[in-house]
Amino acid sequence: VERIKAMPKGSWSNALVTDGYDEPVKLAATVTVRDAGVEVDFTGTDPMSRWGINCPIIYSKAYACYALKCVVAPDIPNNAASLAFFTVSSPVNILNAVRPAPVALRHIFGHMVPDLVLGAIAKAMPGKILAEGAGALWNIHISVRPVSGGSGRRAEVLMFNSGGMGARPGLDGLSATAFPSGVHTMPIEATEHTGPIVIWRKELRPDSGGDGEFRGGLGQVIEIEAIEGHEFDFSAMFDRVNHPAHGRNGGGPGVAGVVRLDDGTQMRPKGWQHVPAGRRLILQLPGGGGYGDPSKRSTEARANDRSKEYISENGK
Repeated sequence: VERIKAMPKGSWSNALVTDGYDEPVKLAATVTVRDAGVEVDFTGTDPMSRWGINCPIIYSKAYACYALKCVVAPDIPNNAASLAFFTVSSPVNILNAVRPAPVALRHIFGHMVPDLVLGAIAKAMPGKILAEGAGALWNIHISVRPVSGGSGRRAEVLMFNSGGMGARPGLDGLSATAFPSGVHTMPIEATEHTGPIVIWRKELRPDSGGDGEFRGGLGQVIEIEAIEGHEFDFSAMFDRVNHPAHGRNGGGPGVAGVVRLDDGTQMRPKGWQHVPAGRRLILQLPGGGGYGDPSKRSTEARANDRSKEYISENGK
């Protein structure tokens, strides 16, 4: 309660445009701070979708409260008492989906809620809030099988992959780090063991972090192929392909994600798609936004970026 009383009082709003499924989706939030508590309202968010990207309010509420706890009291355990001062409300929309709306991919927008809420709080507490990050995990479901007339294993493989976090006041963003979910995938050796696939590359993506006094975290590049005589379908569950993470306090945006084959064929960021035998799927995960004026980044920090190949020779 004392920490809430120390916060600025008033209401601040923020909007975040995401890729959506077949068209962009706007998420909106208003954060109101009073002595008695903090309220988040999702009025202004786009309506429910016919696709499974809708988010139940309990999921949206959990991630909204997580964002508030990060600001107000990150050191206090989550329990009924510490969460009682946070109220989350919304009319029926894509962040408050009701039956029978499909919600299988609820994590895509649920994971965007902290950036949405923190963006509103940043207007009340400038200089305190990190930049936007990749947000939603880049989950991929791979269904691999022998080519027609062939023989071999069939398998279903699920991978959880992370882009870059936004830069923080005073610190660069963390690379290939799942924020806000905190989810980690298993090692590539274990992933390859679950099905007849080869992961040719899993490496940081140079130049993907937004420029700034503090650099955004890097995304990663993942290159996947079925073994000889096999092909696969995959279910894409990705965002930040058309709408990259914004920087904060003058920082530059992170670089958007890319989904393509090794021959240059562009793939969709969502939905089931086919990768023929002999072709490789390349995922280039988005980077986090930068923080602060890029001209204030130290010479030492830029030299370190180059020495570690976080930025290329042509990068900033």
